[in-house]
Amino acid sequence: MFERYTERARGAIFLARYEASNRGSSLIEVEHLLLSLLKEDKILLGVLPNDIPEAIRTVIEQSLPPRDQRVPTLDLPLSAASKRALAYSAEEAERLGYHIIDCSHLTLGLLRIEDCAVARILHKYGIHSNWYRPIVGGEAPAPIQPIAPWLEDSVTSLEDLVARTRKHLKRYADVYGEQPLLKKPWTRNQALGHLVDWAAAHHVWLARALTEPKLAASGYPPDSWVSAQKYENYVWQEIVALWAALNLLLIHVLARIPESKREMECRIGSEQPIPLSKLIKRYVEHCEGVVASILA
Repeated sequence: MFERYTERARGAIFLARYEASNRGSSLIEVEHLLLSLLKEDKILLGVLPNDIPEAIRTVIEQSLPPRDQRVPTLDLPLSAASKRALAYSAEEAERLGYHIIDCSHLTLGLLRIEDCAVARILHKYGIHSNWYRPIVGGEAPAPIQPIAPWLEDSVTSLEDLVARTRKHLKRYADVYGEQPLLKKPWTRNQALGHLVDWAAAHHVWLARALTEPKLAASGYPPDSWVSAQKYENYVWQEIVALWAALNLLLIHVLARIPESKREMECRIGSEQPIPLSKLIKRYVEHCEGVVASILA
């Protein structure tokens, strides 16, 4: 299985097995893989500020269950998520023109698993696949752009919402999307279409926020757009994928908003101006409310 792996990459997987064993886990989880890569991925360690690897390690260790009785190392298989990470790492190596798989490709594999806490932890510290991949390919590293502290809660909430919702909704066929909501005259398809409109509008607004001193927009997307665009006839799986992709793009943009934009004035329609921080928080809360209605 590991014939294409470098000696260091095989060592990282063995170290991940040791990390899992020490914590009494019956599986090698992605958290254990990242703990090992924080020691073995020399490219990652070379681009991170000195204090960041230990900060990431602390966050991961706090997220893991309390240490239990040690499990024999040889008995530990990879979890489903860890297997996905290894499969993605092989794809990343091939994408960059490498026959062998090294530790940096394993890190890229972890970054590809959008519905796991490990990727979100790395994102928090500015490590995204689109930023890290060129470095692995030999390009000079661009400056790390960690998420501004005032955005951390909103970004984390949005990442969690997208991961949980996509994982749940993608299991269903079109008939699920055709079912009506309990508290609004929409089907699930239409409700998700409404969130697509909101995501598209906020993407434009955030782009303007990055390039203009103030933001003035005509208003939030009206409910009438939902029926006008016939979202009820759209393929369920495709609208789920579209909504998730738009929000992953929003997360990518949010990671690039600097601290100086926090109090930027935003006027939406005839409402009183609000700071950008409140506009972003309101967007996440609105998404959470509509998703709750879809899942009810």
